[in-house]
This record gives sequence, structure tokens and C-alpha cells, in this order.
Amino acid sequence: MTILFPRTRQALSAALMTAALALCLLAGSGPVAAVDNGTLGIRPANESDFFHISLYPGAALEATAIVTNHTQTAVTLLNYPVDATSTPQGAFALANQNEPRPGVGGWVQLANDHITLAANSELKVPFRISVPAGTPPGEYAGGLIIQSPPVQGTTSTVDGDTAVRLDVIQRQGVRIYLTVAGTAVSTLTHGDLSWQQTGDTLTFTLPLNNTGNTILHPSATLDVNSWVGANTQLKFDTPESMLPGSALELHARLTQAPAIQSGTAAATYTSEAGTEHSETSVVYAPWPLLAAAMFLGLAGAYGAWRTARFVRRARHAIAQISENERETHDPETTPTR
Repeated sequence: MTILFPRTRQALSAALMTAALALCLLAGSGPVAAVDNGTLGIRPANESDFFHISLYPGAALEATAIVTNHTQTAVTLLNYPVDATSTPQGAFALANQNEPRPGVGGWVQLANDHITLAANSELKVPFRISVPAGTPPGEYAGGLIIQSPPVQGTTSTVDGDTAVRLDVIQRQGVRIYLTVAGTAVSTLTHGDLSWQQTGDTLTFTLPLNNTGNTILHPSATLDVNSWVGANTQLKFDTPESMLPGSALELHARLTQAPAIQSGTAAATYTSEAGTEHSETSVVYAPWPLLAAAMFLGLAGAYGAWRTARFVRRARHAIAQISENERETHDPETTPTR
């Protein structure tokens, strides 16, 4: 992260303080690092990867996480629970420390919010998860976070007039998947399939919404069919998962698209909720070609109008000649002497 300020003594001090604060906040949000990065780690005591817990509304459960310090020095860490979210790209992410916790993050209770580990040691961290009575059934997700103190970076100047310092906070989390007993509802709805042309690339976008109460894992393909141009099948980006209530957009790209396209694009997406379809028309051509086609169309229309006008006049003239000839040969109209 880069923060720019004028280079005065007071401004430099403000820059350093603001940079450190901003980075502390940013380091606490977004996707969390791996469960164990070789320096610090956190994992379930009785499972291989994440916590998978099933409870009835109003019930509670005791569980244990194991935190590992692989370094040669003792370390004191923040320890706190958070809710999980799905990013707009479909990645699983654990929320910031100071974000609201209406779900798993608010249902987990820890004995302490700080833990201290000796060098090269492990520590068991017990916690209790309690599901409030009346909680709707479905699948919920959150995590248990360990967060190291900020490591102060060096100060440098940019363009000789600004001061920048990068402070680093290491944050890792173990996922908690919680199933609250009841009727599972898997529902995935979609918005309108759309496309956008950028140069010789067509980008197709399919909005999806998880309106059920289960975690879904959608995948989608796209068939592009045209009277002219491309006829091909594409794959949309595949998200890791969609938590209940989340929304995201899947994207598929057709590179080196033909200059002219007139047809349809049909998306087929599949998840635990079933298979659905969405379709849109794809029609475009370069502006010079459209202008030429418009000119030819107008010229053709003008030519047709001139031809029709000529034919009408010719028919009228022929009819007039025929009428004059009839009048000339009709005895009743021929004058007597």
C-alpha cells in the first residue's frame, strides 16, 4: 500500500502514523492466508483441515483449535472469531476483526483474546460455539483468527517529496463450517446474461444469487452459436463456493472474436440446486461495415423508389395511349361530315 503526503516534519509524522493504522486495518480483512505458512499455524484438534460442526438451534458445543509457533522466539497473538463471506469473485474470505458478527463469529466464545506461545511450541485453544434458539436452519460459516503484532517497515521517499512506510500484519484463520439442523433449501437464481466487446474480446457476464440456506458450488459453460462468426463453447470462471445470501458474477471470455457476429449465447450453470439456463442475442459488426451496409441499404431503397416511380409513370403513359387509341376507333365518338 502506498500513501502519499507532502514532505514536512509534521506531515511525515502524520504519514507514518496513518500508513501504519491503515495497513493494520487492511491486513485484517479479505481472504486469509493458509492455515499454516511455516511460521504460525492454526488447525482443528480433531479434524484434518477445517471445523465441521452440526448443532440444533439453542444447542452448544465445545471444540479445540491448536495454534503452532514454528519460530525461535515467543510470540503473543490476537485471537478472535469472525464471520465468513464470499467475495465477488467467489472466494471464501474471513471478515475484518471489527466487522459485525451476526453469525458464527458472534456465536463463538473464547476464554482470552490474546494468547502467548513459547518458541517452537503448540498451544491448545478451547472455545465454545452456541447457536441461539430460533436460528433458521441452514449452513453458516466463519473462522477463528490468529493475528501477529504489526512489523514496522522501513520509511522511504517517493519522488523526493513523499514519505511511505509499509507495516505488515500476519493474519491466519481456520474455517468453521456450521450446519444448523432443519430443512435444507438449495436455490440458485440468475440475472440476465450480458456481453461486452473490448477490441477483439467478448466478455460474457452471468450474475448468480444464492437465495437458499446451503453453501453452493456452481459451475457454468457457454455456447456461442452464430450464422456468421464464431461457434464455440466456453467455460465460465469457477468460484470456490457461494455462501447463503451471497451474490457474484461469473465471467467467460471469447478472445480473437470474429469481426462480425450474429447469433445467440446460451449459458448453462449447474450446482447442488440443479441445472438452469440463460440466453441472450449476440449481434455486432464494425462501424465502417455498418456504415457501408447502411449506405448500400439507402442506395438500394432509393434505387427501388426510382424504379417503382418509373414503372408507375410508364404504366400511366401506356394506359393513356391505349385510351386515346380506343377513342380514335370508337364509331360513336368518331365525328360525321
